[in-house]
Amino acid sequence: MNSRQLGEDALEAQNRYHAEELSKKISKLKSVAYDIEVEAKDHNRLLDDVGNEFDSSGGFLSGSLNRMNKMMFTGRSDRRLMCYVIFGTVGLFIVFYYLAHKVTR
Repeated sequence: MNSRQLGEDALEAQNRYHAEELSKKISKLKSVAYDIEVEAKDHNRLLDDVGNEFDSSGGFLSGSLNRMNKMMFTGRSDRRLMCYVIFGTVGLFIVFYYLAHKVTR
């Protein structure tokens, strides 16, 4: 009976050890799950803010484009020519910048 009691005590101690280890792992898992939830909420808020910024900048750009079209098509022909020269100059600058950047790499 004494050896039986020792065997049961050993099994009981082993069960407590495994229960404590399992409890620690569950606690870590809960902590990781909470961190993931917080991070996901932060990213969702950030993505919403980015979407709102894109919407507002899209409205700004469409307004600018409308004013540019109005200026080009309701004005004299020298305004239209001036706009073409400006767009061409900016376009050439972008192309040269791209080529210079590509060559230096």
